[in-house]
Amino acid sequence: MNLAYLHSLVPARQQLLRALGIALLPLALAACDSGSSTGGDQSPEAPVVTPPVTEEPEPPRTTAYLDSKAGDVIKVRIEELHPTQAAIGYDQVYYKLGRWQGDLDRPTWAKDPKQQLDYLNRTIGKKFDDYCEDMGGTERAQKFLTIAEVQAARLDQPTTYLCKDPLGSQTENLKTVVVGWDGNLYLTDGHHTFSSLREIPDGGPKLPVWVKVSANYSDIRDAPSFWERMNKEKLVWLRDGENQTITVEQLPTRVGLANEKEAGGMQDDRYRSLVYFTRDIAYNNGNLPEYAEFLWGDWLRRQVVTGYWAGLDDYKMAYPATPTQILAASTLSKSLQSTGASDSYVAAVRDASLVMSALSDNELVFEDRDAATLGRIALEADAPSGSPTKEARDTLEELPRNDVKSDGSPRGAGKLWFAVNYRSCGKPSAGTCWGW
Repeated sequence: MNLAYLHSLVPARQQLLRALGIALLPLALAACDSGSSTGGDQSPEAPVVTPPVTEEPEPPRTTAYLDSKAGDVIKVRIEELHPTQAAIGYDQVYYKLGRWQGDLDRPTWAKDPKQQLDYLNRTIGKKFDDYCEDMGGTERAQKFLTIAEVQAARLDQPTTYLCKDPLGSQTENLKTVVVGWDGNLYLTDGHHTFSSLREIPDGGPKLPVWVKVSANYSDIRDAPSFWERMNKEKLVWLRDGENQTITVEQLPTRVGLANEKEAGGMQDDRYRSLVYFTRDIAYNNGNLPEYAEFLWGDWLRRQVVTGYWAGLDDYKMAYPATPTQILAASTLSKSLQSTGASDSYVAAVRDASLVMSALSDNELVFEDRDAATLGRIALEADAPSGSPTKEARDTLEELPRNDVKSDGSPRGAGKLWFAVNYRSCGKPSAGTCWGW
C-alpha cells in the first residue's frame, strides 16, 4: 500500500476521534458525578412542587337566625323546623286531626242550626283556639257566629279568623327551638303540635308559626360538637319508635307523619301515644322537662320487661279489633278498683296510670328524673270531689266518650274517641264509619 496514502488518513482519523470525545464528554462527567464515591459535587435535584395549603370550606349556613338570642320570638315556616326526636305518638296527632275537622254537612243537627254551630265551634273552632294559643295569641277573639264563617275560615288565610292577642305576644305558650351549628332551627318542644298542623289540609309545610329561641349554639362550628352539647343539655332524644338507640344521622328531616309520598317523616311510638292519654290521670303536664312523655314511656317498657305490667300487646288497640272494642269503657271506682273492660285501649290507659301513680315521688323514672319531677299524680282511694284523684277518674271516663249528649245536643267528645275514629275512618264526614 502507498505509504503516502496512509499518512494522509491520519489527520482525518484524529479529527473523528476528537469529535467523538467532545460528544461523549457530558456523559462521562455525569457518570462521574452520579453517586461516585471518589468525590465530586452531585447535580442539583429537581425541585419538589408542594401544592398550596387550602382550608376546608365551611358548609353553607342558614344565616337568617344566626343573630337570634335566647328569648327571641321569631316567625318561621313549619318546613324550617328540624326534629330532635325520631318518633311521635301518632294517636295524639290523630286526635287533633279528628277534633279539628268537624263535618260541615253532618245531619245530626241539620234541623237545629244553633246546635250545628255549637258542634262546629267545638271541632273546627277548636283548631283555631289551639293555633291561637300555641302561637302566643291566647285564643280566638270570638266564636264563629254563623256557619258561613266556619266555612270560610282557614289557618293559611289569616284574614278569615282573629286571635285575642297578637300572635307571638304571649311567649309562655310558645314552642321552643335552638339555633344550631349550621344556623338551622332545631325544635325542642312542639313536635306533635307542628306535625298536626303540617298534616291538616289548611296547614302544611309552609304554614307560618311562631316559636321562641331557647338557646343559640351557632358559635359551635361543627356538627359533632353541637350534638354533644345538645345531648349534654338533654335537648335531643336519640331513640326510635321502638325505643332503640339511634344516631343523630338517623333523626328525621322533617316533622309530620311518615308516608310513602314524602321522605323524612317521623316514626310512631305507641308508648308515647299511651302516655299522652294518661295525662291528667297519672301525671300533670305543667313545667315538665323536655321529652318527659318519652321518659315515662321508657319506664313503662321496663315494667313490661320485669313483669310488673303486661304491656300494650295484651290490649285491643288497633285493627282487627273494632272501634267499639278499642273504645270499651274502663274506669276506676271511688276505691280505685278497676271496672269495665279489661282489654280495651281505655283499659291500657287505666292500667298504665295505676302503675305510674304507684311510684313514690322520689323514685327514679329515668336516670336522675324522679316521679315528682315528671308530674306524677298520687291517686288516693275514697278521695273527695274536687280532689286530683276525682279529676283523674273523670278524665279517664271522658276518653272514649262520643260527642252527643243523652238529650241529643252536642258536647265535647273524648280524646281517645277522636283518635280511634280518625285512625279508622279518616276525616269526619257523613257516610263514613264515624256513625252518621
